[in-house]
Amino acid sequence: MIRRETSDDHICVLTFDRPDSGANIFDAATLDELNEQLDGVEKDASLRGLILASAKKSIFVAGADLKTLLQGARTGEMREFIERGQQVFNRLANLGIPTVAAIHGASAGGGYEVALACDYRVASDAPATRIGLPETTLGLIPAWGGCTRLPRLIGASDAAAVILKGKLYSAQEAFKLGLVDDVAPQDQLLDSARQMLRTEKRKMVGSSRRDDRTPQRGVPNRVAGNRALECAGEIISKTLSISPDESL
Repeated sequence: MIRRETSDDHICVLTFDRPDSGANIFDAATLDELNEQLDGVEKDASLRGLILASAKKSIFVAGADLKTLLQGARTGEMREFIERGQQVFNRLANLGIPTVAAIHGASAGGGYEVALACDYRVASDAPATRIGLPETTLGLIPAWGGCTRLPRLIGASDAAAVILKGKLYSAQEAFKLGLVDDVAPQDQLLDSARQMLRTEKRKMVGSSRRDDRTPQRGVPNRVAGNRALECAGEIISKTLSISPDESL
């Protein structure tokens, strides 16, 4: 379930709150629901910004649903699931209003990739906040934009280290690495996200496009292209279908 609320300052907050669960994850239904919520966001011309948040005590979004990944590897639907996630996250990245991920709790794998699709990221300083791309520890790769958006954010070399290590970082560690733009107390997290949007809105005055910003460190501002999606699906499908002995 994703709740949509709009305040008097015309800032929309999408809050992830998976029913009957202590964690938010991305399965096919959640991706579809996020896409539907983006329909409403795009249709509301009065909106000045968008915040992604979570109602869970210790989870922002834990990542992709591993059951869906395993089933997709067996049925041949892996590529469709990957492509769907990329389509939805690309749509978020291309919204005509500034976006902020307000991260409290675990933001791992696809849960961090959705934050990377936002313009800015602010994390709570709570011990529960852990941020990163741990896919490689499971024999996977970040297939929803992590391998392309993170290099634009912190540079190719540092991004490769983060992805290959597969470590989850505290909010302060993530800030030092450039994975998030700010750290705030948990009770001030949404206020900090709103302030980021107000600052960004002032920067946008006189500019017709939010995505005119120059990509960082010379990395092309592009997610889809060549055979990236096809290769990602092939790698993940092969990885999930072999035994540990075969992988050595």
